[in-house]
Order: sequence, then C-alpha cells, then structure tokens
Amino acid sequence: MTTTITRDALTDAGVVDVLVVGGGITGAAIAHEAASRGLSVHLVERGDFGAATSAATGKLIHGGLRYLRNLEVGLVRESLAERRILSTIAPGLVSPIGMVLPDPGLVEKLGLTVYDLLSFDRNRVAASHRIPAHRSLSADDLDDRGLGHLRRGILFHDAMMLSPERLTLAFVRSAVAAGARVANYVRADELLVRRGQVVGAAVTDLVSGASTHVRARVTVNASGPWARDLLAAQAGTKRAAGDAPPVRSEGIYLVTRPLTETMVLTVSSGSHFSFAPWRGRTLIGPTETPYTGEVDEWRLTRASIERFVADINATSKMPVRLSMDDVLAAYGGLRPLTESGTGSGTDTYRASRSSELVDHTREGARGLVTATGGKYTTARAFAQRVVSHLGRTLGTRIAPSRTAHSPLDASAPVDASTSTLLDRLYGTDAAAVRAIAAEGGRLAASATDDGEVLAQVAFAARHEAVVHLTDILLNRTGIGRRGDPGTHVLTAAADIAAAELDWSSIRRAAELDAAIAAVRLPD
Repeated sequence: MTTTITRDALTDAGVVDVLVVGGGITGAAIAHEAASRGLSVHLVERGDFGAATSAATGKLIHGGLRYLRNLEVGLVRESLAERRILSTIAPGLVSPIGMVLPDPGLVEKLGLTVYDLLSFDRNRVAASHRIPAHRSLSADDLDDRGLGHLRRGILFHDAMMLSPERLTLAFVRSAVAAGARVANYVRADELLVRRGQVVGAAVTDLVSGASTHVRARVTVNASGPWARDLLAAQAGTKRAAGDAPPVRSEGIYLVTRPLTETMVLTVSSGSHFSFAPWRGRTLIGPTETPYTGEVDEWRLTRASIERFVADINATSKMPVRLSMDDVLAAYGGLRPLTESGTGSGTDTYRASRSSELVDHTREGARGLVTATGGKYTTARAFAQRVVSHLGRTLGTRIAPSRTAHSPLDASAPVDASTSTLLDRLYGTDAAAVRAIAAEGGRLAASATDDGEVLAQVAFAARHEAVVHLTDILLNRTGIGRRGDPGTHVLTAAADIAAAELDWSSIRRAAELDAAIAAVRLPD
C-alpha cells in the first residue's frame, strides 16, 4: 500500500515528544528514527523536503577516503558501515559505482588498502550490491574504459544515489508510516522559551498564512546551515547560538553532456572533483569555495559556474575541454559543517565532516538540541545517536533502534538486469505509477529520454505533499534535474499538476514560469 504524505494542518496535537525543525536528510532521518522507536514526532520544514543542502550533493554514498588524511578513522569506518546499510535498506536508490584514481602514489595506495580493511563487512549485502577490493588497472583496462590517456590508475568502488531527493523523501515517508506528522513550507519563526526551557516553536504555514505554536518536550534544531540563525533569532537562545562561523563551504555541481562511462577523480592538495556517469549525463563536482555572506543570501550564479568550467579545463584528468554549451544543468549549496569545524581559518576543504550533537542545557536552553554537520552517508547513524540521547533527556524508555535493518518505506530488492528506472526510483510504488500511466492520455507520455513518465507528476500530486510544480520536477522526480526537458514536457507537467491540485489558470501560469526558470542555468 502506498504511504501518502499529507501536509499537516498544524492543528493542536497537544505536547509531542519531539519537534524536529528542518526536513533535510538529517531532520528526516531523526524523525524516522524517533517515530520508529515509539516517540511522538512533528517535523516542520520551511521549504520543500530535502530541497536545499541535502539536494546539493554529488550523490555519492561513500566512506570518505580523503578523511583518512585527517586520521578520522572512526568517521571512515562509520561511513563505510552506513554505505552497506543504505545499500540494504534502499537498494533501488543506492548502488555500487566504480571510480578511477589516476596516477596514484604510495600514499593513495596505502590509503585504499586501509579503506578495504575498514570495509571488511561490505559484502554482507545482496549480490547485485557487492563491492570488490581495489585493484590497479593495466593500460588495456584503462583503454577499455575510454581512459587510454592515463598512464596509471587504480579502480575502487563506493556507492551512488540515483536520486538524493527521493532517498530523503523515503526517510520522510518512513517517518510518516511510523506515525510522525510532517509539514513542508512551514517556517519556525522562533523557539518558545519558558523559564529556561524550550517548549516548542512558533510556526507559520507559508501556504495558508496560518500561525500557531507546536509544543514539544524536546526540540531538535536540524536546520543545517541555518542552525545558528534559528538560535540567534530570540533572546532566550542567543547564548546557545554562539559566535557566527567565520566562513562556510560552498559546493556546486555541473550536469553536462555524457563525457565518460567511468567515474574519474581529480585530486589536488586543496580540492577534489570528479566526472561521474549519471542517468545518461556526466556529473562534475564539487567545488570547495569559502563563503562568508549570510546563509539566506547565497545563490548559484553564472559567474561561479563559469569559474568552475575554467577550473575543470585547467586541472582535470580528462582529455576534454568544456564550454558553457556543454553544461545542461547546475546546482549547489552550503555544506552544514559543524560551527567549530573550521576553527578560525578559511580552509573548508580540510574541515571535519563529522556530525555534532549539542545539548543546550548549559546555555540555559533545556529541552533543545542542535544536530548539525555530518554528511549524507552518515545521517541515519547520526539520527540513531541523537534519538538515544533524546530518550535519556526525556527520561523515557524507548525501543531499540531498528532502522539499520528495516527497509525504508516502499523499498524493494532490485535486479540490475530487469529493473527499470521507475522500479529503482519507486520500489513497490512503481506499480501505482504504472497504473496512473494506464489512465491514458498525456499521463503515459515520456518525460525524459531515460525512462521517466508524466504519470509521476500525478503520483507526486496525489501522494507526496507537493506545493509547487518545482517540487515535482526537482524533488519528487528527476524530470528537471538533468537539464531543461523542453517546453512541451514542462507545459504538460503544469497541466497535470493544475488538474490534480485544482490550480487556477493564473496559478498554473505562475508555477510554469517558475519551473522554466528553475530548470535553466542562471543568467
């Protein structure tokens, strides 16, 4: 049975155990973990689920090979274990990918040996998701992979997400299936503080304009790069906010015409980026650029894309020269580094990607914790630690965690030889999408050249708490993620969404205009 996510109407639910502020992967994983362990949960997200930092990813689920340079062995081991777990609980959305490290030196070879040792349990998974040990490639091997220009290379494997957006949504859906109440486009205006105790938040529904209080025994600030801003917004939690970080880390990615069938890394002393095959395109990134402005003022700009293209042409290990004409789409965001992760310097590349749980009792804000930092790969494990801490804070005996072993909602085993794109994206809900396509007309039409269909637009409108057309095109499907799908597809999607969501002609036109702008490169 399909789990339908309904935007919560924010009616008074009394006092819940846990209020989660932030619906990215960290907040979604915490909501799922808490609800599955028997706590009552309400999650609010001021934008769409997983649409900000969690979508600004290179789509890798990885152990963090480069973190070995910082001697963060524990983080690497945890990441490698979570790579295996995510491949098990969401096998359609997370699968192995091989990558080539060109011209490796002794340090890289030793690092990969340690990497293999730390992932000793990597093949306790389905046969389709097993990962071999690293190996050196011969000249013929390189040539067979279209990499004959390289002198030497090592092949090793990590895993890649087909769609980070749908994986985040799978955590949200799993939270809902376990009893959590969730609401996107609901802004937390301020935390409610009573005699040194945070008792919830004042929130505004950005769709209806209605305001209310959500009361909770404990509140989790999981708002990523906005975590400090939320704390600094009122007197009762300013002390908990601390000083503003001197710098944040900007990362952007480019989606280009297909350039390689094998993922290839380019690593320097202060940055790295890769060329990765993804859905008939090549994904290139990330950048690692210090950013010192306000979080809300960050925007992806044409200039930053052009700088990255120039950087790629100057330093990449691929025998291609890119122009802006090769770039089909681009996206990016600010990484949620821990506030102390960069110290007083600006070297965000070497900053730790470890997660950080801060209980603000000592700062005079009992009942408030901030969960920040970390990376997509370790979000589930971090959520497990956070919820165990919440149980102790609440003085409540909670059930043991089972999220490492329970498949996410709608997940299903996949067979690479027979599974279609829809099977991988939707799991057990693929049949429901096909049933909508069988209703005929435009619903059965193709939306992308690799297998997405317009029926997915109707499915999202009916079951996945969408508010805007961009939610559908970018965060529920990949129709707009691979570049501009064309006016005919966008128009058809707007027509379907308008019919399903009862939009007026004026609303439909506005949604279509916003979608056209969203799938094109910035001016």
